[in-house]
Amino acid sequence: MVSPPYKGGYGANGIKAVAPDGESVAFVSLGAFAGAPTSNVYNGYLASRSDSGWSTVSLLPPTAIAPYAYLEPLIDLSSNLGSSLLFTELGANNGTANYEGTKAEFLLHPTAAPDTTEGFDLVGPVLKTIENKPLKPIYVGASSDFSHVLFQIGGGEDPLLSNGLSAARELYDLSSNEESGSSLHVVGVNAEEQPIDPYCPVELGSSFGKVSQFNAIADGGQEIFFTTNANTSERANCDDARREDPANPGIVYVRLAGQKTLQVSGSLDRSEFDGANELGTEVFFTTRQSLVAGDADSGEDLYMATIGCPGGAVECPVAAREVSSLTQVSHDPTLGEAAEVQGLVRLSPDGSRVYFVARGTLSQEPNAEGLRPERGADNLYVYDSSTAAAPVFVADLCSGSERSGALKDPHCPASVDEENSDVALWATPRPEVQTADNGNFLVFSTYAQLVSNDTDMAKDVYRYNAETGRLDRVSIGEDGYDTNGNNSLFNATIHEDGGGGEHGAAVYELTGMNSRAISEDGSRIVFTTEEPLSPHVVNHVTNAYEWHVEPGWSEGQVSLISSGNATEPVNDVVITPGGRDVYFVTTQGLVPQDIDGAPDIYDARLGGGFPTAPASVEPCSSDACQGPLSTPAPLLVPGSVSQAPGESVSSPPAKHRVKSKAKKAKAKKRSKKAPLKAKNTASHRRKRSLTAADRRTR
Repeated sequence: MVSPPYKGGYGANGIKAVAPDGESVAFVSLGAFAGAPTSNVYNGYLASRSDSGWSTVSLLPPTAIAPYAYLEPLIDLSSNLGSSLLFTELGANNGTANYEGTKAEFLLHPTAAPDTTEGFDLVGPVLKTIENKPLKPIYVGASSDFSHVLFQIGGGEDPLLSNGLSAARELYDLSSNEESGSSLHVVGVNAEEQPIDPYCPVELGSSFGKVSQFNAIADGGQEIFFTTNANTSERANCDDARREDPANPGIVYVRLAGQKTLQVSGSLDRSEFDGANELGTEVFFTTRQSLVAGDADSGEDLYMATIGCPGGAVECPVAAREVSSLTQVSHDPTLGEAAEVQGLVRLSPDGSRVYFVARGTLSQEPNAEGLRPERGADNLYVYDSSTAAAPVFVADLCSGSERSGALKDPHCPASVDEENSDVALWATPRPEVQTADNGNFLVFSTYAQLVSNDTDMAKDVYRYNAETGRLDRVSIGEDGYDTNGNNSLFNATIHEDGGGGEHGAAVYELTGMNSRAISEDGSRIVFTTEEPLSPHVVNHVTNAYEWHVEPGWSEGQVSLISSGNATEPVNDVVITPGGRDVYFVTTQGLVPQDIDGAPDIYDARLGGGFPTAPASVEPCSSDACQGPLSTPAPLLVPGSVSQAPGESVSSPPAKHRVKSKAKKAKAKKRSKKAPLKAKNTASHRRKRSLTAADRRTR
């Protein structure tokens, strides 16, 4: 159990982020139970592991520092949970914060620092109110070290700088570094430091079609990718209804070190930013323009632009970089045939592999199942930027009832409709798809029946191995249980991708700290479903499972992570990059000290939990043995909250981590009456011990 047993009468409302090493977890709660009281509706906390248990500290400033309450206190967290970023209003009271002092300051808080004035650092210069008007910055993202914080202000408000826009949302860069100090810059400006378009908003990444902000801020914040229009004559041309007007193109740009702006895409037609690698040296975008000699059609294509040094030099100042090459990723080998790119599905963080959907036949080679892409179908491809070889066909996806793209497809269930189809993988800002960092493995949810053992009508979770081309269905039954997960009643899902939408460029979302579903080596995948994929599931609500494969295994195996008998569904299932820890939120008490029935965070860890810490028994007599008439309200604990390490749930048999005492007793009684079955032999137990059986729920 990660969250403390006493939470001010409330629960742990959700996992905000899990540290990559699994040693700390950030979460929010309505309860006030650690640190000085704050004015926030939701309170932010950090739970950290020690050798003796978990302790919890507050991440927010006390009311004496920040009197104004925000619904969402934590807007971002660093990639190792070493610091948190928030914005708040400073002053003796709310009125002072509004009109006399500062407004909505961005504050950085080292998580090891106390929640006092000394523990919060101002990010960038002071943002003053303008003529006593309230200023509400809209956070859109930051660099991984928080040296650059990007935000917008609403359209129609006065600009913060003289070269900012007043008629549309301007994009600002709040930067801090030891050499130049703090500064505030407008991002979408030309060589004369004036707005590229005086009427239209500047969007981080792209929000014209499918919202994408994936690595729109490079790792160090020196490269910022944005999209805006090209000097429109009327503000009306910026209306969403006219985004498709070729006379009003959206152009992808990159701002380099706050000194230089490069045009990345063409300027004759609409272009959409799809993502960049972490270093900001490769950027992917879609466009109908023919930007290279081999692009002989007018259909939608996926391009990769390389941002490098002049003359092919290895190193140069960031501001000296230029667009050194353009590559048509979606090249159709048949001259004049259009690739008809439907959208980008997922880009690996390092940019080495990009997965996208196109209706053209970009490859003649069959996939591992012996199928080839068909023109007109929604074909999923993967492109390896390190080899620049032709895209590889992965599978065809479902866009309707028994239909893939414009073609009839028997592998697409009749139950699929326009709203519930695989189109969500490439047309929505938060699809159910993830990759390992180098893109070797893709995990995604799909309605398509991509392998022979998938015969149900529901959505399943798949893993694709880019090295071998193999597709594995992940959401199968434990040892074939529940017709191997094929009874078609419930969908299986993974966490949504964090590459777009609200706070889509936030560090914790881009690094999957709140949503990771696949270990870095691709051997472990966590997913959820109401489908009872284990005989230990009796509750008919959403449970958490783990698929696991070892080298040399012909197939992966599924294990139940949650108990299978809770009355409420589990939420926020997150695995660490190394695959050692799986975190989830449940209302079920899985250790002795969890008795409040409120949501709590648990860690299922390979290798075991904490030793048992039995409570001492006090002697009693007479009325003292009756206990209190009602449960007293828990006391607020200042500073941090430490919890004694409760007894871990004992190791379940075979692959299951949790099993009730009643079931254990029943199994023991049954074992005395009947001889061991084949699956209970010693050799089988050794095989099963290699799976997730040695996790302990904590």
